[in-house]
Amino acid sequence: MTDSNFDLLAAKLSGVAGALLSLNFIKGTWPERFAMGMGGAIISLYATPYIVQKTGLPDGLAGFLVGMFGMAITAKVWEAIQIAPVRDIWNSTIQGVAKRLGG
Repeated sequence: MTDSNFDLLAAKLSGVAGALLSLNFIKGTWPERFAMGMGGAIISLYATPYIVQKTGLPDGLAGFLVGMFGMAITAKVWEAIQIAPVRDIWNSTIQGVAKRLGG
């Protein structure tokens, strides 16, 4: 394994490790927590190269931090989805479209 492959693997695994560490601080059922952990790992996978380029942090550290905070972001988005008044928004949208169409 070359150094560049090792660095790439370390960045990816450190993002997963950061997301798993955040699981201790997140409430919810195991399926919800697993989905949030996967969300943090996915955010880390795609955002770490950008963060490394902009900040100059080592790949592993940046991956860990992005994974940890990515999971926190995913958890807050999940909470917002759960409390969103979807039925009211949908009814308002339908009524607005009906008014515009003359109904």
